[in-house]
Amino acid sequence: MQTFIATALLIGLLMSAMALGLMLRGRALQGSCGGTGQSCECNETKRKKCLAANGQDPGE
Repeated sequence: MQTFIATALLIGLLMSAMALGLMLRGRALQGSCGGTGQSCECNETKRKKCLAANGQDPGE
């Protein structure tokens, strides 16, 4: 029983730490461009501009 309680507490602490990190980071969660199974609606220029604005390498 002690193992179960310790595991539940550990998972709760880890989830709280992840939530706190997300709040302190100040950026909203973002999904993929088109979601699962949907085609991407952004054109190539818009995608590269968005990636560059977020500090990611737009690639070629």
